[in-house]
Amino acid sequence: MEKFGRDEWVAQAEARRKARGALGRVTAPWERLPPWARFALFVVLAAAVPQLIHNDYVIRVGGNFLLYGALALGLNVVVGYAGLLDLGYVAFYGMGGYTYALLSSPQFGIHWPTWASILFVVVLSLGLGLLLGSPSLRLVGDYLAIVTLGFGQIFVQLATSFDRLQVPWSDQPLNLTGGPNGVVNIDPIRLFDFAFKTVAHNYYLLLATLALIVIGLHHLNQSRVGRAWRAMREDPLAAEAMGMPTKRLKLLAFALGAAIAGLFGALFGAWQGNVFPSNFGVTLLILLYAMVILGGLGSLAGVLIGAFSLSVVPEMLREVELSRYLFYLGGLLVLVTRLRPWRHLAAALVGTIGGGYLLKLGVTNFWPTLVTAPQPSVSPLGRMVQNWLIIPPNATLIGNLVFVFVVLLLLFVARAQNALARVVALIPTLYLLAFVWETRLALEPSITRLLLLGVLLIVLMVYRPQGILGQRRVEIV
Repeated sequence: MEKFGRDEWVAQAEARRKARGALGRVTAPWERLPPWARFALFVVLAAAVPQLIHNDYVIRVGGNFLLYGALALGLNVVVGYAGLLDLGYVAFYGMGGYTYALLSSPQFGIHWPTWASILFVVVLSLGLGLLLGSPSLRLVGDYLAIVTLGFGQIFVQLATSFDRLQVPWSDQPLNLTGGPNGVVNIDPIRLFDFAFKTVAHNYYLLLATLALIVIGLHHLNQSRVGRAWRAMREDPLAAEAMGMPTKRLKLLAFALGAAIAGLFGALFGAWQGNVFPSNFGVTLLILLYAMVILGGLGSLAGVLIGAFSLSVVPEMLREVELSRYLFYLGGLLVLVTRLRPWRHLAAALVGTIGGGYLLKLGVTNFWPTLVTAPQPSVSPLGRMVQNWLIIPPNATLIGNLVFVFVVLLLLFVARAQNALARVVALIPTLYLLAFVWETRLALEPSITRLLLLGVLLIVLMVYRPQGILGQRRVEIV
């Protein structure tokens, strides 16, 4: 007999491990807060951002986080709660954006009231979710993924080519979607004669809508429907044998996820003032799945953390000096939390820092042409690191070669069974990591942020495959 699902012993062991050490003492007050208090604190802090930071770019980044967070929550209903591999989810997002654009723009001269356009978008998305879910009821796993992926690709192609649609009542082709040029000049959201025109206005609108979605999904997850979804996710056959209407549960998950995606597609179109086919491609689908998996399937807070990590952190890495602080502080945090006992941590840090200064002193005395002066424009941390490192002139090629060597060293450190060998190998690894950062990665932030996020996902999936806040699943035979 096989048992699938959440193992109580594992959950209790994780709870005991969280309460240990200095990190446990720091996080204990947060853990004692009830969920509603944590969420209220999040809403208050998010609402304070436009009041404290008067920078439209920063507020827009925050708005993107709220938008992606809401989309990831809708995807989490289908994938995290019901366990359905839906790869056509972004199509509903696009449907919502284009539908609102056609009903509230000069494209056809239609300017419906906002409440009517939003209501129509949500109902239409709900119906399309039911329509897509109906033929997919008997499909599971890869087969369901292929069918829904086809639906998503069909939508992108139709949005691109429906600018010359032949209709029987007109000799001229109908420009329905604007083709690659999209639909522009979309009306902003208007509620009670108030127009959400500025970035801050739309930020608050997204925040309020996201808060309502989180509250609704939390109560739904605690209801009979939520428990039935989780049972169906763990074992559909067992759930159906117990009398659960799995077909209706699947349809409900598809419809609810589609409605959330359509709603925020409309808000996206009104916020941006335009929609294009490229806004709803496979790249966005991959990003949303990464957010859900990173945060943890089925976890509302985890999905929001995943959305923050993959939408806000990459923007922070665009600033070289800020990314430098994040890189070194993040590396130090990893060492503090993962390297035990403490004497190994002290040996690695002392060996890296002391060995670096001794190496720099020797090279400066015997081969001074190999050393360049630190850049005057960098921060105090950057100057300190560059005074410690040996950075030769024209270090681009050397940095590329060292990058490959560092990857091999990291693999050795991760796989080493002997503690002494791991600490000894960690010393040159840390030094060369700093060298690669200062010579290559810090100079190319657009590539660096993708590399760092890729490494983050890989490391997380190795050490915590259930995600940041996801529940550990075990299988006992």
